[in-house]
Amino acid sequence: YRVERLRQEIREHFLQALADHAYTGVLIALAVGDQRSIPGGQWQIFTRTGVNHLMSISGLHVTMVSGLIFALVYGLWRRSHRLALWLPARKAAVIAGLAAAFGYALLAGFAVPAQRTVYMLAAIALALWLGRFASATAVLAWALLIVVVLDPWAVLSPGFWLSFGAMAFIMLVTAGRIGKMHWLSGWARVQWAITLSLIPLLLAIFQQVSLVSPFANAIAVPLVSLVVVPLALLATLPLLDFMLLPAHVVLSGCMEMLRWMSDVPQAVW
Repeated sequence: YRVERLRQEIREHFLQALADHAYTGVLIALAVGDQRSIPGGQWQIFTRTGVNHLMSISGLHVTMVSGLIFALVYGLWRRSHRLALWLPARKAAVIAGLAAAFGYALLAGFAVPAQRTVYMLAAIALALWLGRFASATAVLAWALLIVVVLDPWAVLSPGFWLSFGAMAFIMLVTAGRIGKMHWLSGWARVQWAITLSLIPLLLAIFQQVSLVSPFANAIAVPLVSLVVVPLALLATLPLLDFMLLPAHVVLSGCMEMLRWMSDVPQAVW
């Protein structure tokens, strides 16, 4: 009940701070996972461009927040000799990153994609803490097992199949490769793998697939995950609520590009 009350307070604060702004509902959804305030017209743009997964608390957002906290704690912890002798910096950063992931997922309602990400990060954190190697497929399998054991009805959710399906195909095209890929080619490979692999699922569940999705995601994913989400989360703190305005400005620019792509003829098949 305390978590739900906190989510409600953050929602009301966002509505008051951005009362006359167009994308307040999207910022609320990104911060606390409440999608009720997003108008139907905006949802249509997200669906036609294939970025509707970004407007919920996806595994990507949880992972990015966890990674940012991990890097911050690791960089600060290793500067203190006393702290580093008491506990290695990597282990301290692992604990902080996992705690951040769990806290964000809890604040966002703990939907299936967020659950999957938290359990995968927990498996990776345990392997790092014990100094052992964990294969990508084993981590995904453990996360799948925990989700199904704790919530058997999750298999009826579209997010269950889309979340685990996307992760499985990302691992198929990236994990276990010999040599190091250029970041641009790796990003392009992941984009096309997700797009092509999820077409059957999207057609079966939603009876449509976005043809402009790879291009829309290439623009929206970095802007939303690396800029808008961190600013929205910082704005949930009382002294940093001024972060809502720059978050809304960046989101507005992103929405203009998505609206243009949505109006392209035959954007959805």
